[in-house]
Amino acid sequence: MRMALEDVVVLDLSHALAGPFASTMLADYGATVIKIEPPEGEMARAWGPPFYEGEAAYFVNLNRNKKSVTIDLKHPDGKALFFRLIDSADVVLENLRVGAVARLGIDYDRVRERQPRVVYCSVSGFGQDGPYRDRAALDLVVQAESGLISVTGEPGSRGVRCGVSIADITAGMYAAFGIVAALHARAHTGRGQYVDVSMLEGQLGILSGLIGAYFADGLVPQPLGTAYGALLPYQTFRTRTRDIAVGIGSDKLWRTFCPLVGLAQLAGDPRYVTNAARNANRASLVATLQEAFFARTYEEWEAILMPAGIPMGAINTIDAVVAHPQVAARGALVDCDHPVAGRIKTVGPPVHLSDTPGAVRAPAPLLGQHTDEVLRERIGLSDAEIARLRTSGAIGPKQTVSR
Repeated sequence: MRMALEDVVVLDLSHALAGPFASTMLADYGATVIKIEPPEGEMARAWGPPFYEGEAAYFVNLNRNKKSVTIDLKHPDGKALFFRLIDSADVVLENLRVGAVARLGIDYDRVRERQPRVVYCSVSGFGQDGPYRDRAALDLVVQAESGLISVTGEPGSRGVRCGVSIADITAGMYAAFGIVAALHARAHTGRGQYVDVSMLEGQLGILSGLIGAYFADGLVPQPLGTAYGALLPYQTFRTRTRDIAVGIGSDKLWRTFCPLVGLAQLAGDPRYVTNAARNANRASLVATLQEAFFARTYEEWEAILMPAGIPMGAINTIDAVVAHPQVAARGALVDCDHPVAGRIKTVGPPVHLSDTPGAVRAPAPLLGQHTDEVLRERIGLSDAEIARLRTSGAIGPKQTVSR
């Protein structure tokens, strides 16, 4: 069975999370991703604990389906190797500090002189221009600058960081989308192009509803905990056992919901009859609903609400999620054999394609594991030439894979 991107070759210069997340998305659907690392390895190889026998779990779970090649791009011979690899590449992906690739002499302008069909994607904190272009930006910084922290947390709080690195992940998703869009355009034009992705604008994308609301009413959004400003009820409530998440997305569903929770009188109450009215009387309604929900267990509420089609669910911890029956039914977790870690379990490709599905085909590579293989197969170097480059320091030490 063919894979959707099996004819795409990516030279991946990225590190940390945003860029590698994008290249993993491409690799999962068949792209050949050649991860070019400095001889000492990219920074995320040291991000732990936890570790699998010395290999960072963070790196192992993020960099599957890739080949690792160690090249010193500051070395003249290393830079020459990069340009030879460009000849058979479709994509270059990087998320170095803005200006770094230009200083190395491997920026888009130089690459397209040699290979005008290449799609070149740069991921950065704030974009390639503007007054913030030179600022260092990790996920926390962008969550703060974008406004995400200001709307995350409990009411009245100072705001908190999202529990995952959402600014990095969102930028990676947008980068993968931009690359695929540019490849599709190339099929018609024959030309590559430059893809400029910023973590800041990725956050603006996911905050667009709140930004639009601000432009509509001029009110600055504040943290609402698990609640949502546009709908009510749409939040979690305590029960006698586990917390429950309930979302009522229409006035029709509200009228169905009220009798089920023993509050039939609220369905026609002028204070709550429409979503706008419920929002205007949020405090009193939430207090009434919380009292009602606390009268039963989560399990009892599930038996009452689920058959009626009320959107609801449990607040699961990660250990419960990985044992979740729906996760198992969808095959969302897959096994993978790593040369050091052994058999590990990881999250599989989340998008299910009927004809060209994604797959976890190979584990995250050891540092420089595929250097010799790639240089032989893609640019035809002999063992003697590879040995000379290794002696000169243009490429990293030879890697032996064993368990």
